Amino acid sequence: MLLFCLSGVSQAADDLFTSRIEPILQNHCLKCHNGERHEGELDLTTREGFLKGGDEGPAIVPNKPDDSRLLKKIAGIKPKMPKEGKSLTAAQSAELRTWIEQGAPWPAGLKLIPASLKNRSGPDFWAWQPLKKPAVPAITKNPEWIRNPVDAFITAKRDEKGLTASKEADRRTLIRRLTFNLHGMAPTPEEVEAFVNDADSSAYEKVIDRLLASPRYGERWARHWLDVVHFADTHGYDKDQRRPHAWPYRDYVIRSLNDDKPYSLFIKEQIAGDVLYPGIVDAMVATGFVTAGPWDLVGHTELKDDSTDKKITQLLDRDDMLSNVASTFLSVTAYCARCHDHKFDPIPQKDYYQLNAVFAGIDRGNRPYGEAADLAAQRMRLNTQKKELTQTGNKLNAAMAQRKSPGLKKMEEQLEALNQQLNTLTLPPEAVSPTNGYHSQICQTPDVVKWVQIDLGKPMPFDGIRLLPARPTDFKDSPGFGFPQRFKVEISDDEQFFLAETITDHTKDDFPNPADNPVVVLQSGNAKKSARFVRLTATRLWLRSNDFIFALAEMQVASGDKNIGLGAKVTALDTIEAGRWSTRHLVDGFSSRTKLAEWPALAAAPGESKEAQHNRRRTELQAEIAKIEKERQTLKSALIDPAEKASLEKATVDLAEVEKQLKALPPQRVFYGPLPRKPRPVHLLHRGEVTDPRDEASPGALSIMQNLNADFKLANSSDEGARRAALATWLTDPKNALARRSIVNRIWHYHFGKGIVDTPNDFGYNGGRPTHPELLDWLASEFLENGESLKKLHKLIVSSATYRQASVANAEYEKIDADNRLLWRASRRRLDAESLRDTVLSISGKLDLTMYGPGYDLFNFKDDHSPGYDYAGFSLKEHPQTWRRTIYRFAVRSVPNPFLECLDCADPSSSTAVRNTTNTALQALAVLNDPFIIQHSRHLAARLSTASPEASKQIQMLYALILGRAPAVEEVAAMQEYVSKHGLANACRMLLNTNEFMFVE
Repeated sequence: MLLFCLSGVSQAADDLFTSRIEPILQNHCLKCHNGERHEGELDLTTREGFLKGGDEGPAIVPNKPDDSRLLKKIAGIKPKMPKEGKSLTAAQSAELRTWIEQGAPWPAGLKLIPASLKNRSGPDFWAWQPLKKPAVPAITKNPEWIRNPVDAFITAKRDEKGLTASKEADRRTLIRRLTFNLHGMAPTPEEVEAFVNDADSSAYEKVIDRLLASPRYGERWARHWLDVVHFADTHGYDKDQRRPHAWPYRDYVIRSLNDDKPYSLFIKEQIAGDVLYPGIVDAMVATGFVTAGPWDLVGHTELKDDSTDKKITQLLDRDDMLSNVASTFLSVTAYCARCHDHKFDPIPQKDYYQLNAVFAGIDRGNRPYGEAADLAAQRMRLNTQKKELTQTGNKLNAAMAQRKSPGLKKMEEQLEALNQQLNTLTLPPEAVSPTNGYHSQICQTPDVVKWVQIDLGKPMPFDGIRLLPARPTDFKDSPGFGFPQRFKVEISDDEQFFLAETITDHTKDDFPNPADNPVVVLQSGNAKKSARFVRLTATRLWLRSNDFIFALAEMQVASGDKNIGLGAKVTALDTIEAGRWSTRHLVDGFSSRTKLAEWPALAAAPGESKEAQHNRRRTELQAEIAKIEKERQTLKSALIDPAEKASLEKATVDLAEVEKQLKALPPQRVFYGPLPRKPRPVHLLHRGEVTDPRDEASPGALSIMQNLNADFKLANSSDEGARRAALATWLTDPKNALARRSIVNRIWHYHFGKGIVDTPNDFGYNGGRPTHPELLDWLASEFLENGESLKKLHKLIVSSATYRQASVANAEYEKIDADNRLLWRASRRRLDAESLRDTVLSISGKLDLTMYGPGYDLFNFKDDHSPGYDYAGFSLKEHPQTWRRTIYRFAVRSVPNPFLECLDCADPSSSTAVRNTTNTALQALAVLNDPFIIQHSRHLAARLSTASPEASKQIQMLYALILGRAPAVEEVAAMQEYVSKHGLANACRMLLNTNEFMFVE
């Protein structure tokens, strides 16, 4: 039950309401009349709702029970209430009457919730409280064990259960633990021995400082961050296309952690760095956080704007963005309020949609960054000139196209009539096309070169080429779908078309859209040509909605009356292979609508069939249309004003020069991130349905933080950047306790295996409760007071006596605290996937420490509309570039790496705050038999053999590299025997498979 103020309410009235009235309303009324569902427009969660009433008027009239509809309805006046469940008893009705007679008293500020939702958090819940730094507990028992305040808080809780701390771990264990924690790799034998033999009292602190100062630290802890923000290098969903420019964000995270960037700045840059810090490269690239998650390529590029499905796609995209913010920075499940008020936390649906509105002005895509000012200015100037020249050319073309004469108008009327006749000719229902044709990849600009070609298998004579425009079933109102505005058709015997003959060239002027009419490039009956390949090259694409494509239903190549292009091999610069679209559908004998004759005969044979008659009539109409169209073009040319023609030719020449200069500029650096646009309107959706929008939502944050204003009240709500900037400022406000508790808890989690709250992404009612709430708030306060330095926080935690404990079992203590939540010892932890792989690379001597840049593939890639990622056929021997750290690999959402997945690597399709940690037989088999392990066991064996020819020294070095210690005498003897039988490489594999290596300690 929510807490409320009792001022102004007598104790007797309060007792009546709390003990009798509230349960009646919760159990019988609120199921249908609550904040989310209010049938008859009646909301009975507040006193104001009773007084306002619904469709029939007020539910109660205070002091006048006989005038109150509530009592009349429960007494039986139709519709009798409650509709569902048992009727109220006479005693309950009497209690409601008494309540109304007393004026319907109601505790101030109370908002009722249905009985089914009473188990939930309220304003008094621990996570929503302002941050107050608690006093450090005074420890009188074993005070000498305390190294810093962290230990005092841990000891105070442990003492309550009668538990004592474990002894400190030995130095070999400590440096291994520290190095894996801070670097994600094992220490080298030299580092271990240096620490073990360092007599300096500050030796441990020196190791911490060295590890934190190393660039390996940023690589390790960036991996944790990328897990949480569900970063990957592909889009995800069913068409999991590559995202080749996502990596700059990954590099930004590594650099920021290595630079110990203040956490608030780290947040601000990721939410709105391009707005708050314009001109700073890292601040721009940081916004890759907003677009780090999955993206539905098909939904965003192939669905029509304003359709219901497109609106759902856009809603889900914004949901991913806001969920990433809420989970990552606040550890709250705001996404649960999309369809209704949050069932367990005080997050109303209104808050969800105002947070959703923050991202309403964002599309995703490649965005330029980091270009020198003079070069950027030059590129902008040329692009502006290109746009102006293109507009000039389009206007001149339009002006000339609109100029008509009586003769020209008559011809266009004839053409329209003939086309209508052509369109009325239909084939039988059984000949309906099962395919659409060929479809290129989608582009954001029109002037892009695309091509598709057919291979006749060998040079063959032909005398006709026809292009059939597409008209897919899902674009019924788009005749001539995808037909390029500018194009050329070439033939060649060379697949690369270095030597080619141009059959027709429409690359200088826009070609009128042919609608559903075939474009005859080479008329049947003309002089014969001979070639093996026929290529259509589009140089200006067709405007679809807000993007540009090239599509074609069919390409026919005729030799006499036979279509020799039918079933030919088709290749293309790029293609969409999905559903009714495919390169093979370009030569399948179907347009987007009907089955096609092999080639329209010019004359009917005796006793011709209906289909033949149909084809003959189509051919006759098409020939007549072509004839009139030719005459029309001649007449149209005569109407062209010489001055306009000269202006158009000049604009065309100037445009070609501008494009030449643009191509001469160095390639522009881009990153995958948010593309600002005018914000789309966002409405609160009843039950989350895009078809049932209610009030428009203004950008804001979560009212769960009572000491922060959740309404941004922007001066210009159409300013997309201002929305994100306001959110960044709200998140980093010093009064935002959730932001600091969240990050402090995450750091603790990665050092100890479990957070103080064991659900790092959920501090709400359904999440875990803090085992040490005072310590959590003390750490958050200390973090805030010390400039939000993550490195200082790391050092504070790992310097504690709590962190330095040995992992010693205690059967009695395990009965009291089996999960070791009170930290009476160090918990044993298995190596995560990346740590194991990076350590194997390191000890084999093959680790490449090159930092930053595009990721490397651990798979064979097949570029397709639904790409192929083949791990099984990938040969490690041929790719030494894969010896970089695992964080730099190209991460695929839909097809995980089998070796890393087996070792519980995170799934980048969703936020992973806590990785699963399993111990399975499959893992043992993988670490013994995976090609990566086999390859680097051989490299390690070669390293050992090069270092020394003596078997005993090789084994000494092997143990030092893999286990960080010297082998015992009996281990040397046993290993020598094993090596003599199975070889040194197999001995390396065996030692890598031991628990002593697989576990940190």
